Amino acid sequence: MSYTIITILGLLLIVPILIAYYYDYKADTKEFSFSVKTLGKGLLKGLIYVAAYLGINKAYEWVVPFNKNHGMEFNAERERQGIPTLNSNWEIRDYESEQFTTYWWKPEPLNGHFKKIIEYGILEAETETDYYHNEKLKGTFAWSIYNFDKKSFEYFIESPNEKTVSFSEDGQIRVEKPTVVKKVSKAEFEDYIAE
Repeated sequence: MSYTIITILGLLLIVPILIAYYYDYKADTKEFSFSVKTLGKGLLKGLIYVAAYLGINKAYEWVVPFNKNHGMEFNAERERQGIPTLNSNWEIRDYESEQFTTYWWKPEPLNGHFKKIIEYGILEAETETDYYHNEKLKGTFAWSIYNFDKKSFEYFIESPNEKTVSFSEDGQIRVEKPTVVKKVSKAEFEDYIAE
């Protein structure tokens, strides 16, 4: 939309309101002055509420989660719990990270342990997911998810789907997802990252 169309639409909305205010002022100036003061007080009160809301929202974004201290300094605790650590050359990707999620990436090449995602709750970290890539096995990825509440790991491997097209029982062609994600045991996961 061009600015002239927006200006014309704005004038079509504002001009009738201004004309109505003019006739209202002519009809009873005292009542008009009283209504303008009342309107001004209402607008001021509304602006105060909006400013308070925005201020509380910003404070919430800065303060919550309360403990977001799971960077390099948390490596000693990671080693104690068996979670993969961060290396000193890893960096946070701010454009991906959000209030409750932090993305750590290893610099190129992205082989082996290359990404860590830490998801936070209001008070503490909830999960830490570590991603692995093996260049020998093209198109495959593996990841482990550590749950801080349960203090347990889950392991997954994503590999290309060799049967991207299959047939259903009634003979219809079914197009499958290009990759298959399966939950694996710790031994299978360690075999993948050791290969």
